[in-house]
Order: sequence, then structure tokens, then C-alpha cells
Amino acid sequence: MIQQKKFTGNIMALALSALVLPCSAQMTSHEHHEMPTSTVDSVKTYTTVLSWDHQRSLYIEKGMSEFQADSSIADELAALANMDRTAGDDLIGLQAPPFKFVGWLNSEPLTLEDLKGKVVLVRWFTDTCPYCASSTPALRQLHEEYKDKGLTIIGVFHPKAGRKDPLDIKRVEQVVKIRNFKFPIAIDWDWRKETLKDWWLTGPDRPATSVTFILDKSGVIQFIHPGMEYHDDNGSDQHTMCASDMGRIRGAIERLLGE
Repeated sequence: MIQQKKFTGNIMALALSALVLPCSAQMTSHEHHEMPTSTVDSVKTYTTVLSWDHQRSLYIEKGMSEFQADSSIADELAALANMDRTAGDDLIGLQAPPFKFVGWLNSEPLTLEDLKGKVVLVRWFTDTCPYCASSTPALRQLHEEYKDKGLTIIGVFHPKAGRKDPLDIKRVEQVVKIRNFKFPIAIDWDWRKETLKDWWLTGPDRPATSVTFILDKSGVIQFIHPGMEYHDDNGSDQHTMCASDMGRIRGAIERLLGE
């Protein structure tokens, strides 16, 4: 009986953790000047995750015990720590493919040709992902630190939860507002067939979809962070790797700006 209860509890934890989709698993010219009209009136709602603490609260609200929520988060952070950081090395030195985004916020539509002469950081993110939420301060910080030195950051929204929903501009606007993104935001709604596929989801298996690319001033891929999370040291042993990754990202930006 004890074994049966334990088994049932584990199944429940797995099911509930799937309800809030992070970017830690790969799922097997749209540059119009006008913003596309949303084809859905935001009937479905998705909670924008704010932090790991918020993620824990969401797990518990959905029926997990505190132990199950903590265990799930520990597993997710372990996946981050163990992520193959050489994933993407096969793309270093290649010219980045063209953008095929369906819309833009905070900017007129941009092309790679428009960005020649700039170092460009492109980060895919979504609203239901705690890794993306925890990387938000890092992106804002890098934008403020390097925007006047030649760096352009482009955040790319791609839906993981509700990825089969019709295009929902209001949903994207909401997460951009909540996370206070001031840099250009592109929308890669059908990412399994569009830009993320062309940039990342071909070739070897990838550990995550929340990937970061850094391009040199001629649009060549020079650095890839394979996904999930990075930020400065926050004092947590569970996030040591995030600070290390942030250091490598900042180092790549400064090297490329200096070239």
C-alpha cells in the first residue's frame, strides 16, 4: 500500500509539472511592417511565470505537495546544471539564417542586413518558463550595459504552452509588459516550422528551445548558449552554473564589440 501511494504521488508530480511548460525540451518573408492581427481574442490564458519561487507556488496551487514541488524544481535545476554546453558548437562560424518572424514589438521589423555592424544577441523565450523568467534581469542588464556600445538584443517569443493556438498578440504584449522588456521583441509563433527550426532545431538533438545566439558584426554566429537560464551570482548553490554562463556571455559580447 505504501508503494502504491508513492507511485501515485510520483505520477501526480510528473503530470502537474507538465502543466507549466519550460523550455528545457526540444519539440519535435513574414517581416511585414504592420503588426499582424491577432486571430484569437485571448480566450485561453497562460500565467506568466515570474521566478522559481513563483513556479513553486504555481505547482502547489495545481495540487503538488511542497515536497513534490521542491523535488520537481530540484530536478529541473539539475537538468540545467548537467546541460551539454557544447550543444550548438556545430553552428559556430555559420552565417545566421534570415528571420521569418510574424510580428515585432518595441521595434520596426528588423532584418539581419539592417543589423550589419552591430553585435546581436538573439534569445528565444516564453511566458510559462521559469528558466526564461530567471534570465529576464540578465537580458535587461545586458541591454542597459551595452546598448550604446554596439549591442542589439532581440528577444524572440515562442509559445510552448498553447503552441497550437492561433497567433495571440495580446499574450505576447502581456509578457513583454510584465518582464519590462525595452529591446526589440520578435514573434516566432510557428517556431517548429519557422525561424527557430532554421536556426536551431535541425541537425543534432538540442537540450532546450530557449537558446541564445550571439552574432558578430557581419551576422556570423560566434557564440551559443544552448538554453534555459543565466544571470549574475544570486548566492544560491543551485544556480552557480548560471553565473558562470553569464560570465561567458558577457565575455563573448565584449570580445565581439572590440573587433
